Order: sequence, then C-alpha cells, then structure tokens
Amino acid sequence: MARTNDSPFRAGFGKTPPMLAGRDSILDDFSASLAEGTWSTERTMLIEGLRGVGKTVLLNALEDAARERGWLVVSETATPGFLDRITHGHLQRAIDQLDPPATRRLTGGGTAGVSITTETVSPRQYPTTLRDQLTTLANLLTPRGILITLDEINGATIDELADFAAEHQHAIRNDQEIAFVGAGLRNAIRDALSHRSLTFLRRSLRPPIDFLDYDDATDALRIPILDRGRTIGDAALDYAVRATQGYPFLAQLIGDLAWKQSPDQTEISLDDVKHAYRRARRTMGSNIHEPSLSDLSHTDRTVLAHMAADDGPTAVSDVREALGVTAQYLNVYRQRLIDAGMIVPAGRGMVDIAMPYLREYLRDHIVSDATVNRAMSRTSFPPPPALDEESSA
Repeated sequence: MARTNDSPFRAGFGKTPPMLAGRDSILDDFSASLAEGTWSTERTMLIEGLRGVGKTVLLNALEDAARERGWLVVSETATPGFLDRITHGHLQRAIDQLDPPATRRLTGGGTAGVSITTETVSPRQYPTTLRDQLTTLANLLTPRGILITLDEINGATIDELADFAAEHQHAIRNDQEIAFVGAGLRNAIRDALSHRSLTFLRRSLRPPIDFLDYDDATDALRIPILDRGRTIGDAALDYAVRATQGYPFLAQLIGDLAWKQSPDQTEISLDDVKHAYRRARRTMGSNIHEPSLSDLSHTDRTVLAHMAADDGPTAVSDVREALGVTAQYLNVYRQRLIDAGMIVPAGRGMVDIAMPYLREYLRDHIVSDATVNRAMSRTSFPPPPALDEESSA
C-alpha cells in the first residue's frame, strides 16, 4: 500500500526530482570536462531559463557530479555579500580542514611527576583575498579541483560578480583546477552580462534548458512511479504528460498530486490525474504566473493582455494598432517580453505567449492591470487535455 509521504516527486522549487529528465547531455558534457583538463569550455557555464524549468535542480546535479569526482563544491546564492562568504567562509573553512593549523606545541618535558609544558602557537595566517584563497586551496586539492556555483544571478550584485569573474579568469589563465556554474532567470542573466566588466562571463557556455519534449516528460512521470512500486495506465499517463505541456515544474507537481490522491491504490488512475491537473493549474497561477507578471512593467502587461484575447499567435501589427503606438515603440516591449521568456516569436510578424496556462490565468484575473494569458503552442507537443470543470477539486 502506498502512502502519501512516499511520493517520489519533488514539486518544490530547487528540490531535486528522482529523475532529471532531458538534461543528460549537459551532465555528461560537464562530467567529461572535469576529467579533460582546464581548457574545457564546459568548466565555465551559465544556466538561464524561465521559472520552473529546473535551473536550480540542474545546478544541484552538476554539484553532485563534481563531488563524485572528489572535487570541493562551494555553493552560494548571488545575494549581497556572496563574494565575502565565498572568500572568508567557504574557502577558509576548506583550507582549515585540509591543512589544520596547530594551536599548541611542546616546549618542555620531564620524568614522572614532572609536568610537561606547552605554549600557544598562533595559527598560520593565510592571505585572505579570493585570488590567494583559490590558489592555496587548488594546491591543497591537487589533482582534484574546486567547483563554485552561484544561483539566482541578477544585477543587484553586479560589482561583486565582476570581481569574481576577474579572479575566476585569472585562475583559468594559471591552469588551476577551478570550474564555475551560474544560474538565473534568462532576463536577469542577460541584464547582468551587459555590464562592461563581465566580458569574460559572456563567453561562458550557455546550454539550452527549456521545456521537455513529450518522451522526456513521459519518463519524468512514468519511471519514478514504477520505481516506487505503483503503476499508471496508458490513458492516465498520456493525460498527465499532456497536462504538463513539457514544463518540468508541472511534471513534478502533477505527479505528486496524482500520487497522493488515492494512496491506498496500487494504480494511479485517470481520475487521480484529472484531480491533480485541476489543482496544479491553480498552483501555477500563484507560484509561477503571479511572480512572473509582477516583474513586468504596466506596458509589458498591457501587451500581454491584448495577446491573450487571441486563441493562438498574435500579429504584432494588431497589438500596435490596439495600443496606438509606433512600430519602433512596440518593438522595445516585444523584445523585453522575449528576453523575459514571456513570449516567443511565432512566425513572421507573429508572437505567442510562452508559459503554459498563462492565457487562462490572465483571462481569469483580468482586472485593472490588463494582464492576460496564453499557453505557447508547440508542434512537437500534443495539446493539453480539456479541464473537467464539473468534478470537484
């Protein structure tokens, strides 16, 4: 008998799922780079994408790959002070563990009844700049290396990021075994890379991390269910996969909710999946759509509102006419929405909303802000199932 707390799915942000579907090539290339040497381009990587596509999860997996090879992993978030935390926290603790400083030494001894004398010895004073810390630690770790990861990269700590990039570049020039992987929202990373001091990071490998295709989404749902000892029929599995629209967060959320719906049953049924789908759509609104829309300007949201009135891709000329603006003016906001991952080009002169179920959310919440929604149509992925409104949630 299954129990609700047996769920193999991890629907929370940044939680590693039981199976990291669709990211094998990135993991394989990174693991190979740790063995190939300091010249490998995969040793400096930036992971960018929409909310919920698994950026932090992939970051966790890359860290695990480094640990498996015996590398030291320094994991940080790009909040103010991260450079000091890396330098005087993570790296200093690692140096002290690998080369503990003596605190006392013997100065005298004697026979029975005669006390032994010692004196306090000051700990070794290592240089505490980031450059010197990295050099000291790299030498202590040879032939292993250091992986530094930085999540949630943004423009708020641009000066620290620039200082870090300069020291990382110096380490690479000196053939030190040091790798770096950063992650963040697509528009936040692009804004950060526009800084003139981050030329080096602009050359980072930026592997594509986006929606899953149908087969990968199927594996992400089916394999954890079978591995945990339950089953799911073909119809229920197809419904669940189409409901995810290839969105990794939805794959974990729908899988988790369907698992918990009838925990005393061996098979996860179509009704279980339909119930999970309804609940997941509401969670998408509060956890994904609301935060994404809050990052946008009023004009950005107005553009989305007009796009949401269509059931498919929207002609840019129609939006321009509705807003009464010039093509040059509208193109600024079109590009901003593309950079933010909210819309995608959909053919000549056409754009479409990128996030699954954003159109439905915006239509339900079209208040004074004129925010609207549309799920991107992907020819490689079947359309989502119809939402059964008659059944209770």
